[in-house]
Amino acid sequence: MIKVAQVILGGIYVLVILFYLGLIVPEYFACVGCDTEGAIGTSIWGDSVQCFGDSKVFGQVLFDLSTMIIVGLSTILYLLFLWRNLIAKNQDRAKNLSKK
Repeated sequence: MIKVAQVILGGIYVLVILFYLGLIVPEYFACVGCDTEGAIGTSIWGDSVQCFGDSKVFGQVLFDLSTMIIVGLSTILYLLFLWRNLIAKNQDRAKNLSKK
């Protein structure tokens, strides 16, 4: 059951991280240094990004929210990995004790 949860969460994690690194991060960093009204930034993909008003605020909120989601999924996957390894060690230990 733990393996199934890891596979499902791992698949979701890969999709989220690709979306995050491919779209959200480049647009966010295109507008980091823009403080003037009407500024247009350019992402690493060459796309023009509006860096003023609601677009800038929405980009900041989207970046913060997606970062929290990725950190949360990373933590859950790490804990599942540790839990699975702990269970495997306990099963090995139980087998060794039963043989003696």
